[in-house]
Amino acid sequence: MEFNPTRMCELLVGLPDVNVTAVEDRPDGPIVVHIEARLERSWCAVCGVRTGVKERPVVELVDLPCFGRPARLAWRKHRLCCREPLCPAGSWTYVDSKWTWEG
Repeated sequence: MEFNPTRMCELLVGLPDVNVTAVEDRPDGPIVVHIEARLERSWCAVCGVRTGVKERPVVELVDLPCFGRPARLAWRKHRLCCREPLCPAGSWTYVDSKWTWEG
């Protein structure tokens, strides 16, 4: 049995490395669970400089059932970038336990 609120949210959402930041109970609508990935300090894989957050877009996943009601997962993704202006790395996002460069 789990009593830690953070761990309970992880188990309900089914994603172990995210923070549940909010839950919206829309009247006559879907439950919306807001999440974001847990970020650790990171450095550019190309030049080694500390990264920065470029954008935090929200991607909404639909058609997820939750206790017999329609639900949506609003995932705030993190698009990171190298802080070194001369570095060719560009920007990238975290997808499925790996960094994906978008260029």
